[in-house]
Amino acid sequence: MAANTPPALQIDNKMKQPLQNNTFVTERLQLAIYFHATGRLRFIGCEPIGSGKVRFCFEDTKAEGPQAELDFERGAMVPATALFASQKFLRRAMSVILDNRKIGETPNGRSR
Repeated sequence: MAANTPPALQIDNKMKQPLQNNTFVTERLQLAIYFHATGRLRFIGCEPIGSGKVRFCFEDTKAEGPQAELDFERGAMVPATALFASQKFLRRAMSVILDNRKIGETPNGRSR
C-alpha cells in the first residue's frame, strides 16, 4: 500500500487506482488466474473497461491482495491442474462479459 493510503483503500500496481469496499481489482489475467487457482482471494466477477479489455474483481476483506500479488511476482507455486482450470474459467467469464458488451453495438463500436 502507498504510504498515505488509508487502510480501507488498496492500490493495484498495474492500475494505480484506489479501490474501496474490500475489493482487489486487476487487469492482469495471469494474476487473476493465480488468485483464482490458489483461492487466496474470492473471485467476484469481471467488468469491461473498453478496447476489449476486462477488469477482474476479487473480494479482499483481509487486505491480502498486495501480499498475494507480491507472492505471485516472486514465483509462487500453483498446481498445474488448478492453474489451467482457473484459466479456462476466467477466459469464459471474460468472453461472457465482452460478448454482452458487444450486443447493441455497430461494427465500428458505437451503440445503436
